Amino acid sequence: MNIVSNIYNFSDYREFLKDRYRQLKESDPIFSFRHFSKQAGFGSPNYLKLVMDGKRNLSFEAIAKFARGLRLDSHEGEFFRYMVEANQCDVPAKKQVFEAKLMYLRELFKVKAMIPELYDYYHDWYHSAIREMVNKGKVKNDPMTIATMLVPGISPEQAKDSVALLTKLKFVTLTGDGMIEACESSDIDTTSIELAQKIHYEQMAELAAQSLYTQGPETQDYGAITLSLPPEKVSELKEKLHQIIAQVAGNHSHNPNDAVYQLNIQLFALTKPTKTGEETIATVQG
Repeated sequence: MNIVSNIYNFSDYREFLKDRYRQLKESDPIFSFRHFSKQAGFGSPNYLKLVMDGKRNLSFEAIAKFARGLRLDSHEGEFFRYMVEANQCDVPAKKQVFEAKLMYLRELFKVKAMIPELYDYYHDWYHSAIREMVNKGKVKNDPMTIATMLVPGISPEQAKDSVALLTKLKFVTLTGDGMIEACESSDIDTTSIELAQKIHYEQMAELAAQSLYTQGPETQDYGAITLSLPPEKVSELKEKLHQIIAQVAGNHSHNPNDAVYQLNIQLFALTKPTKTGEETIATVQG
């Protein structure tokens, strides 16, 4: 079925719903408001119509049902969720975050269109974790074993799909004896990687927040400081952070028995510079 409607062209989710409904109706004669409700799991046969007309808002749970009923893929569904949240949010600071995420996802869609595998690689955190597992040494191509080694765990199906994706990107290769080994022959351009990496950083920040409550001091450590810095000191600090990352990267282990860790270092402003001074209050986390 050819649905030409492009969700990334919309900023108002109700306008998108009208356009998507029209496209689905034209492409599939059986599609209707009642058919949508049945497919999405709503009791009311006119729920889509009520939302389109602005008579109902969408809850977080309803957003996922709408994505399913509208036949959106996982990436379109993510964009739809942020579009709904941006439209329905009454808190200016949160609304600004949602709108910024929408702007970023529109740009990231360009990467998806050019190199869909790269988009998928950065969209789910476990692809890089499995890749690093293989970088330590050959790994048996057993989805169940790979899935259970990750923290948090994933399904064997996700592990199987991840290996297929890594193979397609030429990050790993399958050997004749049923093993997976590292392969660094990817030809992906740097610009595309830098754009796609933002979503990876977001995923890792979310995992870091979860680990506060799911891991003990033996596998994690945190530190943070809030301080005022002039512009030249910000540049100096950023350079030091880059040096730390490079130093750690140069010391990573190739011992198959070692665990894979994620190191996040974040620097971001908490205030804007004042007119009478150039110092900015920033937070550094590591």
